[in-house]
Amino acid sequence: MEKSPAQAEPPAVRTVDDVDVLKAMADPTRLAILAALMKSRHNRPVMSVKELAAELGEPQTKLYRHVRQLEAAGLVEVASTRMVSGILEQRYQASQQDLKLGRGLLQEHPDESADVAQTVFDRWWDGFFAAYQRYGAEISPGEAYRKPMLVMIDMKVSPAKAAEVRNKLQEIIRDIGDEESEDPQGVALNLVVGSFIQDTLPIQDPTTGP
Repeated sequence: MEKSPAQAEPPAVRTVDDVDVLKAMADPTRLAILAALMKSRHNRPVMSVKELAAELGEPQTKLYRHVRQLEAAGLVEVASTRMVSGILEQRYQASQQDLKLGRGLLQEHPDESADVAQTVFDRWWDGFFAAYQRYGAEISPGEAYRKPMLVMIDMKVSPAKAAEVRNKLQEIIRDIGDEESEDPQGVALNLVVGSFIQDTLPIQDPTTGP
Protein backbone atom coordinates (compact mmCIF):
# COMPACT_ATOMS: atom_id res chain seq x y z
CA MET A 1 0.00 0.00 0.00
CA GLU A 2 1.38 3.38 -0.97
CA LYS A 3 1.19 6.34 1.37
CA SER A 4 1.62 9.96 0.29
CA PRO A 5 2.33 12.70 2.81
CA ALA A 6 0.21 15.84 2.65
CA GLN A 7 2.17 18.42 0.69
CA ALA A 8 1.63 22.04 -0.25
CA GLU A 9 1.90 23.08 -3.89
CA PRO A 10 5.58 23.81 -4.59
CA PRO A 11 6.77 27.16 -5.89
CA ALA A 12 6.83 27.35 -9.67
CA VAL A 13 10.28 28.92 -9.54
CA ARG A 14 12.58 28.67 -6.55
CA THR A 15 15.28 31.27 -6.14
CA VAL A 16 18.41 29.68 -4.71
CA ASP A 17 19.80 32.09 -2.12
CA ASP A 18 21.63 29.70 0.19
CA VAL A 19 25.22 28.65 -0.46
CA ASP A 20 24.62 25.13 0.94
CA VAL A 21 21.85 24.60 -1.59
CA LEU A 22 24.19 25.92 -4.27
CA LYS A 23 26.88 23.43 -3.26
CA ALA A 24 24.36 20.59 -3.36
CA MET A 25 23.69 21.41 -7.02
CA ALA A 26 27.35 21.53 -8.07
CA ASP A 27 27.65 17.83 -8.83
CA PRO A 28 26.88 16.12 -12.16
CA THR A 29 25.04 13.20 -10.59
CA ARG A 30 22.89 15.36 -8.34
CA LEU A 31 22.13 17.70 -11.23
CA ALA A 32 21.07 14.69 -13.32
CA ILE A 33 18.75 13.55 -10.51
CA LEU A 34 17.21 17.02 -10.31
CA ALA A 35 16.76 17.10 -14.08
CA ALA A 36 14.98 13.74 -14.01
CA LEU A 37 12.62 14.93 -11.25
CA MET A 38 11.99 18.33 -12.87
CA LYS A 39 11.55 17.28 -16.50
CA SER A 40 7.84 18.09 -16.57
CA ARG A 41 6.23 21.42 -15.65
CA HIS A 42 2.74 19.92 -15.47
CA ASN A 43 3.33 16.84 -13.34
CA ARG A 44 6.44 16.50 -11.23
CA PRO A 45 7.65 12.89 -11.59
CA VAL A 46 7.65 10.70 -8.49
CA MET A 47 10.49 8.18 -8.58
CA SER A 48 12.27 5.77 -6.28
CA VAL A 49 16.05 5.53 -6.19
CA LYS A 50 15.73 2.31 -8.18
CA GLU A 51 13.70 4.09 -10.86
CA LEU A 52 16.17 6.99 -10.91
CA ALA A 53 19.04 4.54 -11.36
CA ALA A 54 17.28 2.99 -14.37
CA GLU A 55 16.53 6.45 -15.80
CA LEU A 56 20.11 7.69 -15.44
CA GLY A 57 21.94 4.45 -16.17
CA GLU A 58 23.71 4.64 -12.82
CA PRO A 59 24.22 2.02 -10.08
CA GLN A 60 21.42 2.25 -7.54
CA THR A 61 23.86 2.18 -4.61
CA LYS A 62 25.63 5.26 -6.00
CA LEU A 63 22.50 7.40 -5.91
CA TYR A 64 21.36 7.01 -2.30
CA ARG A 65 23.95 9.45 -0.94
CA HIS A 66 23.20 12.01 -3.65
CA VAL A 67 19.44 11.82 -3.08
CA ARG A 68 19.96 12.30 0.66
CA GLN A 69 22.08 15.39 -0.01
CA LEU A 70 19.43 16.85 -2.29
CA GLU A 71 16.78 16.11 0.34
CA ALA A 72 18.88 17.77 3.06
CA ALA A 73 19.16 20.85 0.84
CA GLY A 74 15.39 20.92 0.36
CA LEU A 75 15.64 20.37 -3.39
CA VAL A 76 13.79 17.03 -3.33
CA GLU A 77 11.34 15.54 -0.85
CA VAL A 78 9.69 12.24 -0.06
CA ALA A 79 6.42 12.18 -1.98
CA SER A 80 5.25 8.69 -1.03
CA THR A 81 6.31 5.43 0.58
CA ARG A 82 5.36 1.87 -0.26
CA MET A 83 6.26 -1.67 0.73
CA VAL A 84 8.25 -3.57 -1.90
CA SER A 85 9.15 -7.18 -1.07
CA GLY A 86 8.85 -6.39 2.62
CA ILE A 87 11.09 -3.31 2.39
CA LEU A 88 9.83 0.24 2.84
CA GLU A 89 10.63 2.14 -0.35
CA GLN A 90 10.65 5.92 -0.49
CA ARG A 91 9.73 7.72 -3.68
CA TYR A 92 10.95 11.25 -4.32
CA GLN A 93 9.71 14.37 -6.02
CA ALA A 94 11.32 17.74 -6.78
CA SER A 95 10.45 20.47 -4.29
CA GLN A 96 10.06 23.03 -7.08
CA GLN A 97 9.21 23.20 -10.76
CA ASP A 98 12.15 25.38 -11.75
CA LEU A 99 15.29 26.94 -10.26
CA LYS A 100 17.17 30.19 -10.65
CA LEU A 101 20.20 31.58 -8.84
CA GLY A 102 19.76 34.68 -6.71
CA ARG A 103 21.77 37.68 -7.88
CA GLY A 104 23.24 38.27 -4.43
CA LEU A 105 24.42 34.66 -4.31
CA LEU A 106 26.33 35.09 -7.56
CA GLN A 107 28.09 38.15 -6.17
CA GLU A 108 28.80 36.81 -2.69
CA HIS A 109 29.78 33.26 -3.69
CA PRO A 110 31.30 33.50 -7.18
CA ASP A 111 33.37 30.30 -6.89
CA GLU A 112 30.43 28.12 -5.86
CA SER A 113 28.24 29.77 -8.50
CA ALA A 114 30.89 29.09 -11.12
CA ASP A 115 30.99 25.42 -10.07
CA VAL A 116 27.25 25.09 -10.63
CA ALA A 117 27.44 26.92 -13.97
CA GLN A 118 30.30 24.67 -15.10
CA THR A 119 28.32 21.56 -14.14
CA VAL A 120 25.29 22.82 -16.06
CA PHE A 121 27.31 23.69 -19.17
CA ASP A 122 29.24 20.39 -19.07
CA ARG A 123 25.94 18.51 -18.94
CA TRP A 124 24.57 20.54 -21.86
CA TRP A 125 27.74 20.09 -23.90
CA ASP A 126 27.77 16.32 -23.37
CA GLY A 127 24.21 16.17 -24.65
CA PHE A 128 25.00 18.49 -27.57
CA PHE A 129 28.02 16.45 -28.63
CA ALA A 130 26.07 13.18 -28.45
CA ALA A 131 23.27 14.71 -30.54
CA TYR A 132 25.77 16.09 -33.03
CA GLN A 133 27.33 12.67 -33.49
CA ARG A 134 23.91 11.23 -34.14
CA TYR A 135 22.23 14.00 -36.15
CA GLY A 136 25.09 16.19 -37.34
CA ALA A 137 25.20 14.53 -40.75
CA GLU A 138 22.54 14.82 -43.42
CA ILE A 139 19.05 14.10 -42.17
CA SER A 140 15.65 14.28 -43.82
CA PRO A 141 14.05 17.74 -44.15
CA GLY A 142 11.19 16.58 -41.98
CA GLU A 143 13.59 15.99 -39.09
CA ALA A 144 15.74 19.10 -39.57
CA TYR A 145 14.65 20.26 -36.10
CA ARG A 146 16.80 17.46 -34.65
CA LYS A 147 20.03 18.93 -36.00
CA PRO A 148 21.99 20.54 -33.14
CA MET A 149 22.74 24.22 -33.42
CA LEU A 150 25.46 26.21 -31.67
CA VAL A 151 26.23 29.85 -32.57
CA MET A 152 28.71 32.16 -30.86
CA ILE A 153 28.79 35.82 -31.87
CA ASP A 154 31.35 38.37 -30.74
CA MET A 155 30.87 41.74 -32.40
CA LYS A 156 30.20 45.39 -31.68
CA VAL A 157 26.63 46.62 -32.07
CA SER A 158 24.74 49.73 -31.03
CA PRO A 159 23.11 49.80 -27.57
CA ALA A 160 19.74 49.79 -29.35
CA LYS A 161 20.65 46.61 -31.25
CA ALA A 162 21.94 44.98 -28.06
CA ALA A 163 18.62 45.81 -26.37
CA GLU A 164 16.71 44.38 -29.36
CA VAL A 165 18.66 41.11 -29.23
CA ARG A 166 18.12 40.80 -25.49
CA ASN A 167 14.37 41.41 -25.87
CA LYS A 168 14.14 38.72 -28.55
CA LEU A 169 15.97 36.22 -26.33
CA GLN A 170 13.61 37.01 -23.46
CA GLU A 171 10.67 36.46 -25.80
CA ILE A 172 12.02 33.02 -26.71
CA ILE A 173 12.43 32.18 -23.02
CA ARG A 174 8.87 33.30 -22.23
CA ASP A 175 7.49 31.35 -25.18
CA ILE A 176 9.28 28.08 -24.40
CA GLY A 177 8.55 28.52 -20.68
CA ASP A 178 4.82 28.75 -21.31
CA GLU A 179 3.13 25.66 -19.88
CA GLU A 180 1.01 25.43 -23.03
CA SER A 181 4.22 24.78 -25.00
CA GLU A 182 4.92 21.57 -23.13
CA ASP A 183 3.98 18.37 -24.93
CA PRO A 184 4.42 15.24 -22.78
CA GLN A 185 4.64 13.17 -25.97
CA GLY A 186 7.08 15.53 -27.70
CA VAL A 187 10.87 15.61 -28.06
CA ALA A 188 13.19 16.70 -25.24
CA LEU A 189 14.47 20.14 -26.20
CA ASN A 190 17.69 21.29 -24.50
CA LEU A 191 18.20 25.03 -24.83
CA VAL A 192 20.83 27.34 -23.35
CA VAL A 193 20.18 31.06 -23.78
CA GLY A 194 22.64 33.71 -22.66
CA SER A 195 24.25 36.99 -23.59
CA PHE A 196 26.46 39.58 -21.96
CA ILE A 197 28.00 42.93 -22.71
CA GLN A 198 31.76 43.02 -22.43
CA ASP A 199 32.43 46.51 -21.20
CA THR A 200 35.92 47.55 -22.26
CA LEU A 201 35.75 51.00 -20.68
CA PRO A 202 37.97 51.54 -17.62
CA ILE A 203 36.17 51.43 -14.29
CA GLN A 204 36.32 54.80 -12.54
CA ASP A 205 37.59 54.66 -8.96
CA PRO A 206 35.03 56.72 -6.99
CA THR A 207 37.67 57.65 -4.39
CA THR A 208 39.93 59.44 -6.89
CA GLY A 209 37.35 61.41 -8.83
CA PRO A 210 37.57 62.27 -12.55
